[in-house]
Amino acid sequence: MTQNRKYFGMAPRQIGILAGLAAVACLLFVITGWFALRRTFGFFGGSSENTPVVQSTATLIITPTVISTETATPVPYEMLIPDGWTQYRTALVELWLPSEFKNAAPGAVSGVSGSSAFLELGLTGATAKSSSYKMSVTISYEPLTSDSLDSFMDVRLSNIPADINMAERRKVLINSTEAYRLMFEGKYNTISVNDLLFVLQDGGTIWYVRYSAEINDFYEMLPAFEQSIQTFRFVR
Repeated sequence: MTQNRKYFGMAPRQIGILAGLAAVACLLFVITGWFALRRTFGFFGGSSENTPVVQSTATLIITPTVISTETATPVPYEMLIPDGWTQYRTALVELWLPSEFKNAAPGAVSGVSGSSAFLELGLTGATAKSSSYKMSVTISYEPLTSDSLDSFMDVRLSNIPADINMAERRKVLINSTEAYRLMFEGKYNTISVNDLLFVLQDGGTIWYVRYSAEINDFYEMLPAFEQSIQTFRFVR
């Protein structure tokens, strides 16, 4: 009797089938919506495949500009020669001095005292009438007997006679060549004499440029001596 009961004109079996179909339809609707949402937003809320990708902007890296220190331009040799000066030259070296200097007679001048140097050039200059000491400029040389100019000078200066005072010792540049500048004070037959000595190395050779004068003449001529040494060069 219960099996023949109908609801809305349908038997209970038909209603169960209809309910099952409705449930399947709802499930399909939910699955379709889920896939649609996935295509739109991607996994975990990420961007979809169709979302434009913003390209990262390249960062401009500015490399610091290195400012090089300019090397001082050497003064042209001709500009080192004062007007009216005379060139004194041998096959090996060259030096300029005021025109009153003359080539010395053989034996009239000597090289550096206490050394075994060979005299390359000897000159004499005007001397005050009150002085019996002849002003002189000499260039001499000897072989380098140490491993450096510094060690060579240490040996030579350790043998200075006790009656000679070394008033100055320092390094200078002579036309880009390192040199020692030395000043000595001494006596010559009771006359006070000063020597300004420059020592340079050229390969295996030591060169001496010596300016010597009675003390009054020396300080009067010192500016000229300091100009003169800048004109010294090796003849190549």
